[in-house]
Amino acid sequence: MWEQFISIVDGFKLTVMLSLIGTDFLLGVIIALKTGEFQFSKLANFLNTSVLGFVGGYYILGFVAIGHPELAPAVLAAYAALDASLLAMVIEKLGKLGVPNVPKVI
Repeated sequence: MWEQFISIVDGFKLTVMLSLIGTDFLLGVIIALKTGEFQFSKLANFLNTSVLGFVGGYYILGFVAIGHPELAPAVLAAYAALDASLLAMVIEKLGKLGVPNVPKVI
């Protein structure tokens, strides 16, 4: 079972998600420094909300895929939704930094 779980959650999907989380983190720090609102206490809050929420959800989806293989398409759609949500947060932060031609995110 463990090998099956690792084969589901390890690889490209995990790399993409962690890259988006890291990019979101760096952009958030840059924005906070630029606006003078940087606080170390908010770093722990980021770990608690974004990192644990997204990574925890990612691993829970891996367990769902093992327990219910018939839900594989839904699990893949949920992985895509997690990545899309993170990408929207990155795009929003790029807009706050004044990067030109950044599309508005809902």
